[in-house]
Amino acid sequence: MNTLKYKGYVGSVAYSEPDKVFFGKIEGIDGLVNYEGESVAELTAAFREAVDDYLIFCEEHNLKPEKSYNGIFNVRISPTTHREIANRATEAGISINAFVKNALDAAVQETAHTFNRLAGYDSQAPEPAMLMEPESPAYGKNKGGKGSKITLQVPDSDIALLRQFAARMGWKMM
Repeated sequence: MNTLKYKGYVGSVAYSEPDKVFFGKIEGIDGLVNYEGESVAELTAAFREAVDDYLIFCEEHNLKPEKSYNGIFNVRISPTTHREIANRATEAGISINAFVKNALDAAVQETAHTFNRLAGYDSQAPEPAMLMEPESPAYGKNKGGKGSKITLQVPDSDIALLRQFAARMGWKMM
């Protein structure tokens, strides 16, 4: 889903073909604040104006500007996943609730960390790493002339990235 971000608020983005207009609403608040525009630039400006107006409204009426959450929600998962979570929680000596909380906290931190690393690049992404010829014919070889081996443990979500990296480096994955 496409979103807009401004002053810590997230706004949805949708398009109405019959009306030929972009529209959305501020997410994560108790009220309903909509905005629209005929172009991306107009939509972005309308979203920012809506956030600013909403914050002024909340200040004038002594309201908290964010949605209140109680920290409780239900998640439906497969019985197999439920069993695996229970097993891993038991192995870790913690409750299922603590296991899931830790996993969610880690996922949120990982997302924030990834975002913060890339935040320094405005509209220009960094150049990809360039492959260079090794300076020595012994590059990547041990004393017997065989290739060196390394073992990496990566999350399943990063396997595709690791495969791409290995291919670019000319490494063989086992």
